[in-house]
Amino acid sequence: MLKFIKRVLFTRWVLYHTTASVDQHFSVLEELRSREIDFKTKGLNFGGGYGGASGFSTVYHIYTKK
Repeated sequence: MLKFIKRVLFTRWVLYHTTASVDQHFSVLEELRSREIDFKTKGLNFGGGYGGASGFSTVYHIYTKK
């Protein structure tokens, strides 16, 4: 139980890769999976235009354990 708490509370994540391209994002994820590296992802969505109908851009961030 103590190991689990340490792992959850004290695990540091470092920004590994940032891209706006979906293709590049998933190719980096596949590379990390093949090398069996733990990762997590986040996406920032910048909605644009009236009503959010146009000008969408998303930036994808990939984090790995330190």
